[in-house]
Amino acid sequence: MTVVSFASLKGAPGVTTTACLVGATWPIGHRVMIAECDPAGGDLAARFALSSQRGWPSFVTAVRRGGSAASVIPHLQQLPGGLDVLVGTHAPGTADAERSPTALLAGASLADGGGIDVLVDVGRLHDATGHSAGWLDCSDVVAIVLGTDAASVLHVHEHAEGLRDRLRERIGLVLVAGGSHRAAEVEQFVGIPVIGELPYDAGAAAVATGTARGRRRLARSRLTSCARQLAEALVARSASPQVRARTSEPETETVPPDHDVPDQERHEVLR
Repeated sequence: MTVVSFASLKGAPGVTTTACLVGATWPIGHRVMIAECDPAGGDLAARFALSSQRGWPSFVTAVRRGGSAASVIPHLQQLPGGLDVLVGTHAPGTADAERSPTALLAGASLADGGGIDVLVDVGRLHDATGHSAGWLDCSDVVAIVLGTDAASVLHVHEHAEGLRDRLRERIGLVLVAGGSHRAAEVEQFVGIPVIGELPYDAGAAAVATGTARGRRRLARSRLTSCARQLAEALVARSASPQVRARTSEPETETVPPDHDVPDQERHEVLR
């Protein structure tokens, strides 16, 4: 089971959209889910007319009743095309928020024998403690999403040393084009490797966020092509010996899956 967290340090560079695009293009053969874990987010239910009661609220109730035996599968909903999502968030500082990484990863590990890969939308990192700390520590890869404008790059540079010390080989940058700086320049200045680049495409992004129609346009867009390359890079990076030596997965008893969404159906949104 692979765990990737997506976060930002400044502004709104499109963390949720990036996570969903990567999930929709996740390599065939790997079942994947999106977990909304941004205290200031929780937008997917509204964007795609999903139930706000089925997701984190129902999963937390199941954990209270069944503990580590609670599978996350019954609490997932699907975006158009079949991508599994756990909607909703926790208020920061609550007991449930503090234990949500352990509970969620235990619940995800119960599915499909080897578990579900989990893409976590952490949102904006205000610091490396509290709500965000658990996700940073349990992730195989932490992808910092940022624009290529000078202010965004400088802001990440200011926090780079602390992030490198904490995450080491597990951190990488995802650049959303639109500024004046190239990937090689950003990587050299910040001191953190660039693991992917996404073009700025407002039209395709609007389809991905549910605010516009045009799945065919999205499927053929360069944005989707780049998201697929990023997904492949994240899978490869998470499997590297350096990363695997620093992370571990929760040990739980495996049970038969409650629900199965074929990979082909999940990718329907990109056709």
